[in-house]
Amino acid sequence: MLHKILKLGLAFLLAIIFSVTTSPGKHTMAETIAVINTPVLNVREGPGLSYGRSAQVKQGEKYTIIDRKNDWVKLQLSSGKTGWVASWLIKENQSASSPTTSSSTVISTVDGLRFRSGPGTSFQVIGSLNKGNEAKFLEANENWTKISFNGHNGWVSSQFIKAKQTSSSSNSNSSSNSSTTKKTGTITASILNVRDQPNLQGRIIGKLKQNATVTITNEREKWIEIVFGGSSAWIHRDFVAGISSTEDKPSQPSAPQAPTNQGKVGVVTASSLNVRDSGSLSGKIIGSLKQGNKVTIEEEVNNWSHITLSNGTKGWVASWYLDIQLDTPTAEEPSSGKSAVKILYNGTNIRSGSSTTHSVVARANEGDSFTMVAKEGDWYKINLPGNKTGYVAGWLVSVNGTENIVERPGVNQYLKGKTIVIDPGHGGNDSGAIGVSGTYEKTLNLRTARMVVDKLNASGANVVMTRNSDNYISLRSRVSISHYRNADAFVSIHYDSIYDRNVRGVTSYYYKNIDVGLASTLQSELVKNTGFKNRQHRQGNYQVLRENRNPSVLLELGFISNPTEEYTVSTNTFQENVSNGIYYGLAQYFKGK
Repeated sequence: MLHKILKLGLAFLLAIIFSVTTSPGKHTMAETIAVINTPVLNVREGPGLSYGRSAQVKQGEKYTIIDRKNDWVKLQLSSGKTGWVASWLIKENQSASSPTTSSSTVISTVDGLRFRSGPGTSFQVIGSLNKGNEAKFLEANENWTKISFNGHNGWVSSQFIKAKQTSSSSNSNSSSNSSTTKKTGTITASILNVRDQPNLQGRIIGKLKQNATVTITNEREKWIEIVFGGSSAWIHRDFVAGISSTEDKPSQPSAPQAPTNQGKVGVVTASSLNVRDSGSLSGKIIGSLKQGNKVTIEEEVNNWSHITLSNGTKGWVASWYLDIQLDTPTAEEPSSGKSAVKILYNGTNIRSGSSTTHSVVARANEGDSFTMVAKEGDWYKINLPGNKTGYVAGWLVSVNGTENIVERPGVNQYLKGKTIVIDPGHGGNDSGAIGVSGTYEKTLNLRTARMVVDKLNASGANVVMTRNSDNYISLRSRVSISHYRNADAFVSIHYDSIYDRNVRGVTSYYYKNIDVGLASTLQSELVKNTGFKNRQHRQGNYQVLRENRNPSVLLELGFISNPTEEYTVSTNTFQENVSNGIYYGLAQYFKGK
């Protein structure tokens, strides 16, 4: 409940200023990295401003956190020395198990997967992936994955990608006289979260779809360790079926074969892959393929691919040992060394000049590709068949290489350059409210905050989080962060609780007159996007609002004391909708200023 915030804050302030009680021991499961979030930051000999300065660090530099005390963290510096910095001037990232190395690769599982400038359907499409296309994994939140593809960074929906299984993790080297034993399981949930730790507080680093097969490397109580994106990760055992050890004895490999026609092509990733007469491990082995062999895929059924061997015999291989690609040429292959412009929408107009006032000289469809001749403003001049040229709007195409993306102004234009402090309420030993089924408010607050931050960052806002992990930050420190950053808006995220389990809905609280517009706009967008009962925007005497000089609001995004709302707010769909509500609310607020 919200009144707990004030009580806790006053209790701590009577004892100590800027107090934090997070224990270092709670961070041993994953190394925590501090990213310096201010141009120049003083490193001090002890946890306080009264200690002498021992060094300076610069914005963007990263150091391992080795201790905590109150609102200060102790860093392991690159010089071998250690020192203390203020926690509100850094960002924290968990690094131990996150698959963010250069070898982490994801694969599109569908054709025409939209590649967007931000994590949401409101963000501009900047490209597309076909089934089997590979991209570098950068990060992920509840529903979206950030990738690097064709020289650009952007976001795709997590449900339409999978981690690439490397040969070293999916199949050991074997000969005709040896056998390979592996422990596998099959995902039973429609979408299963993959986490960096074996608990529900672990950060979600990706997702697996129903019927996906995973290689199991370890088990710990109710959690299973798997290989994901080239690194270890954890999934809940309740959603994995058919766990067993299987033994495959590969036969002598046959000669490599090439695809006989255009369509889906699979490249073998295992060192040796058995070809069977039916789509299951019980099928009879009728041949074998080597790593790197290409096969033409006739059809796919339950994660098995029906292929044709070089001698004309048809057979089946496990799809999870194939890197599936498309072998369909584009409408026009770009000239060597020149940038390719790829059309994103059917019926795109190609014009005689670089504006919408010029006449239409041709139309192109999604996937058509042309060689770029030049860029004029937000338009690309392209080569057309018959030695002709035309112009296409930059926001209707994707461009490979280092060419800057042309974005058509949307709601993001109102957020660009704004300094916004996102404050996930509670944390550490302060759980906040606890739902009827045991949901911790502090965990929900952080989940929502991270999704909002991803959307705001993609829009060019300067975003600061008061906490990015499960640690306690005093109310006074949260306000100090707002003042230090000179925030254009401060948004404190909470979920509500009350003794009456029938109470439900969302509420936006303000304290000062300058806060009314922010609270009103956010409340309107939250109700619109979540469909929850409108409890209106109302005045609330909370410290993070009362002591805050900048426009500020405290949001209560649903009652976890209501069984139905507790279940709803925990779903990925709601988290997407509520983060959209906050994102759009902030955009509308700044648009009206």
